[in-house]
Amino acid sequence: MDFEIKLIEFLQSGRSPFFDATFKIISAIGSVTGVVVLCLLFLFTKRKMLFWYLLSYGITALLIWVLKDQVQRVRPYNLTETIVCIGEASTDFSFPSGHSACATAMAIFVGYSLFTSYKQTSTRVGIVLGCGLFVGLVGLSRMYLGMHYLTDVIAGIVISAVICTLGIILMRIYEKQKREKYETENGSKRS
Repeated sequence: MDFEIKLIEFLQSGRSPFFDATFKIISAIGSVTGVVVLCLLFLFTKRKMLFWYLLSYGITALLIWVLKDQVQRVRPYNLTETIVCIGEASTDFSFPSGHSACATAMAIFVGYSLFTSYKQTSTRVGIVLGCGLFVGLVGLSRMYLGMHYLTDVIAGIVISAVICTLGIILMRIYEKQKREKYETENGSKRS
């Protein structure tokens, strides 16, 4: 944990009004604000995906909430005076990072949606890199703001990645079964 404290202290040693504002915005995008925007986007463009995103994100959020309550890890800014809380202080616990989990869920579902829409390799590489950069920036912002340790961020990312990947796999299985059922029923009507 000493390494994690030193990392946050290092990040905060470069504080400036610009970085404070930038990381607050990035952090907000990786929160409920981002979830609402993404839900509206999916509502108008990918309705089928909206259900699976909400299901996956809901399970992720529930697990994050349970783990925070069970682990009860104190936030970095409450542990030492060398770390400052930049922005609004949080009343819940630190482990795991809900913002990192939220950003990961958004990145996985947006990434999947875009990845399956484009076939060009360079575009797909750009999608993966962009989604990874987004998740990394949200995690970095949470540490810079003094809200989370590195292990909080990693745990949030891993939990969300596993649950959302399973959500996409279930979505694909469901869509395949639905398509096969439709083809079977319509194929038998033609005979």
